[in-house]
Amino acid sequence: MDIRAVVVGGGYAGLVTARVLAGRCAGVTVVEQDGLGPDPGHRRGTPQSRHPHALLARGARILEELFPGLQDELTDRGAPVSDFGRFPMLYPTGWSPRVPTGIVLQTFSRPLLEACIRRRVLEDPAVTLLDGTLVTGLALDARRERVAGVRAEGRGTLEADLVVIAAGRHSRLPAWLAEAGLAAPEVRRVDGRLSYVSRIYARDASADPAWQASLQATLAPDTDRGGAVVAIEDGRWLVCLLGADGRTAPTDPDGFAAYAAGLANPYVHEITGTAEPLGPAYRYAGLGSAWHRYDRLRTRPAGLVVLGDALCSLNPLYGHGMTVAALQAVLLGRTLDGTTTLPRACRRFQRRAGRTLALPWLMAASLDLGWQPGRTPLPAALARRLLHRLLRRIPDDPDLYRRFLGVQHLTASPATLLGPALRPARARTRGTAA
Repeated sequence: MDIRAVVVGGGYAGLVTARVLAGRCAGVTVVEQDGLGPDPGHRRGTPQSRHPHALLARGARILEELFPGLQDELTDRGAPVSDFGRFPMLYPTGWSPRVPTGIVLQTFSRPLLEACIRRRVLEDPAVTLLDGTLVTGLALDARRERVAGVRAEGRGTLEADLVVIAAGRHSRLPAWLAEAGLAAPEVRRVDGRLSYVSRIYARDASADPAWQASLQATLAPDTDRGGAVVAIEDGRWLVCLLGADGRTAPTDPDGFAAYAAGLANPYVHEITGTAEPLGPAYRYAGLGSAWHRYDRLRTRPAGLVVLGDALCSLNPLYGHGMTVAALQAVLLGRTLDGTTTLPRACRRFQRRAGRTLALPWLMAASLDLGWQPGRTPLPAALARRLLHRLLRRIPDDPDLYRRFLGVQHLTASPATLLGPALRPARARTRGTAA
């Protein structure tokens, strides 16, 4: 298709989408409200960038296909990589087995990943970046049936045949639709009232620790405290203290250390108790899941699609957000390739995008509904019951743990878990930290 595309949002989802569209469009303009430099850095539009990020196995595979050699580049920049089995995970039911899993995970900061991807995307002459540019609304044709581009502060109308909204969980698209006299989508929300408080510590990058990251998970309805420590580039540890159901860790140094010391995971308070802090602690809240059902709008402008967190923001504790955004970007490209007209392709993509969300939404919503008062819908209650049964068995069942990780990393079907999940658990004792 000989089309011009505008991608609203120059963060991770927008960059991956621009990469996919560059080979399919006459030109791709990425519009980002923050100023962007060549080096990694935190920015206002991604407040979650100071906290841990996980690129699941399927997401890492997609990025390597879109950006060959990316994993090696991140490794050269100091991002550790190892088998997930080297990550001691403390669930409320016990420790994960310390066994090879076949799932390789690389840990890094969000700014480093975005900087590496952005450099590669902008090497393509088909892509233009307009950073420091605020989009103020959609530009529509006279009958409000088709997008004509977007309105940008100080730049007038940026004309386009295809507009992709990838502006994150705080996207203003619902307001833009309402301003144009069009219906906004219904929204499904589940909020476990999760908060992150994170701080950076020094790490001996020359050493090879027996572990690369560790987690103590929260789990409704009883375990509302948790934490994580992750090795990232430049010889640093990223420590994140978790609070659910409205609990939050302090940001002052003494309170942060005391909260960490109160956790059952020794790896978290080992770092906070012995390593040198390299800066203050930062809090981030408002991490509930919200699915904007653009696929159910009876009327929406032709040429408009929504993906990433602007479509569905997921509780980041479960690590699905970046992988789902990559899946949706690839899906958009395939839909454009297999559809004769742009309006039909956009409608088809928006319907199909829901399939990428089915499992992540079920997992996040089923668990987080446990923090909310009232009766849980039957499908979510059944899913949560199965997940709790799985977690009880995982500490003593390495094979089940591997299958569980395959489902969590979106590389295996949930059907692989049904048999062992439904059988009664064997008697066991809880594992201990290795």
